[in-house]
Amino acid sequence: MIGAEPGGDLTPAQHTILLAIRQLTERYGHPPSMREVLNTAGRASAGGLSYQYKRLTAKGYLRRTPGQPRTVEARLPGEDCYPSEAASRPAVSSPASDDEPPDPGDVARLPVVGEIWASPPGLAVESISGYLPLPTGIVGREDGTFILTVRGDSMIGAGILPGDYVVVRPLYRPPRNGDIVVAILDGIEPEATVKTYLKAGRQVWLIPQNPAHLPIPGNRATFAGQVIAVLRQL
Repeated sequence: MIGAEPGGDLTPAQHTILLAIRQLTERYGHPPSMREVLNTAGRASAGGLSYQYKRLTAKGYLRRTPGQPRTVEARLPGEDCYPSEAASRPAVSSPASDDEPPDPGDVARLPVVGEIWASPPGLAVESISGYLPLPTGIVGREDGTFILTVRGDSMIGAGILPGDYVVVRPLYRPPRNGDIVVAILDGIEPEATVKTYLKAGRQVWLIPQNPAHLPIPGNRATFAGQVIAVLRQL
């Protein structure tokens, strides 16, 4: 597959990157991280791969959800749509035995996609580990909403405890003061944290809800979404 001929508007390196994304997605059942694409495509530079992602996006062969890790999707030359748009393409299911069809009506099946720190930021584990059916009256329709497991204690004042699940809805607007957000900090493997958003003048702060932790400057952060619900097992 890696040896296939590139399309006329693609360089051989760009075609190799697209094929690596598709192969890894098919192998693992979810989109790959940039580090996995680097290793599979034989690229040495993370900065160079980031540049090629931008070029492929501009050419219409690649798309990602801004601020969210592991959302990259590739369209190969000759294909008129992305795999997720093809009616014959099955939806990504849990790597476990949780492959029941989505619940109809008032239930949304939301993916549990990893862990998030509610402490000084740490590396989120970005893989789908299963799905949880939740009432749409609480979480709305699926529409990109996902679930993360909380680690750390910096948000206990907001009722978010270690081991809780937080339901995260993508933000299609800038965060507002008081929103509890999932913030993604700089890095090829994004560091992520859940905090309260505060903008004072031109300065953005990510505020913990535990006096044992300090605010984090957030001007260079991107935002994967807003926490809209907290789930806890007793």
